[in-house]
Amino acid sequence: MKKQIILFLMMLLPMVVGAQNVVEIDGICYELVSKVKKATVTKGTYSGNVVIPDSVNYEGAEYNVTSIGESAFRYCSGLTSVTIPNSVTSIGNGAFNGCSGLTSVHISDIVAWCKISFNGYSSNPISQAHHLYLDGNEITNLVIPNGVTSIGNYAFYYCSGLTSVTIPNSMTSVGNSAFAGCNGLTSVTIPNSVTSIGNSAFASCSGLTSVTIPNSVTNIAQSAFAGCSGLTSVTIPNSVTSIGSGAFSGCSGLTSITIPNSVISIEWGAFEGCSSLTFVTIPNSVTSIGGAAFRDCI
Repeated sequence: MKKQIILFLMMLLPMVVGAQNVVEIDGICYELVSKVKKATVTKGTYSGNVVIPDSVNYEGAEYNVTSIGESAFRYCSGLTSVTIPNSVTSIGNGAFNGCSGLTSVHISDIVAWCKISFNGYSSNPISQAHHLYLDGNEITNLVIPNGVTSIGNYAFYYCSGLTSVTIPNSMTSVGNSAFAGCNGLTSVTIPNSVTSIGNSAFASCSGLTSVTIPNSVTNIAQSAFAGCSGLTSVTIPNSVTSIGSGAFSGCSGLTSITIPNSVISIEWGAFEGCSSLTFVTIPNSVTSIGGAAFRDCI
């Protein structure tokens, strides 16, 4: 029986090895999956300017680089810039956490960038670099191309180089924390095609002075505009039925707000810390107001 088990394991070993290898090619470590010919950038010691290719060749076979693995560049404080190819579709949790020396992120296609699945805020190298470059030029006035239907979670998280964003009519959703921490952002145009604005989508965009929410949106999500201290005016359309928890918390520049007749609920802490707020109109349609909804509105 023991010999049979050993023989079975020996037969299985080539299958496992053939399916997945970890190799280093041109200074970058990859996990290769031979069956589907895909490569994942994995943990290594990286510094300086790292250019990730869209494909690598190993033992005569070509592998498409489709992902950056969990913690791949974690605590690589010597990393100064990284180039992400269009082939990458996902970046794992904490991939760029602690990359304190990172100053720039380079891409060649904004459409491909918007489609990347980021596992968390520290998956996005912009969270450390704060500056995104398209074909060598820093993106300040971001124009999302027509045809793009969604912006993924954390896509431009803490991209402080952004000053304006234009979203096309093809767009239907803005992901969670998509533009959170973009403190250089002063204007954003949200078209009527957008039906969903994610949690914390524009949180801590302290440079924003005014926002018009389109009449296609029915719910202002949790913390959607929290910490937008420069915000002085907000237009809430009649399509909105609920204002989420902390939606405008910490918007210390807001002086007045009119809540439309469509709103049924104002959730916990929705306007907490709006210290300049002097005037609020609450319609008869509102049936519930959460705790601390107007706390510290001194």
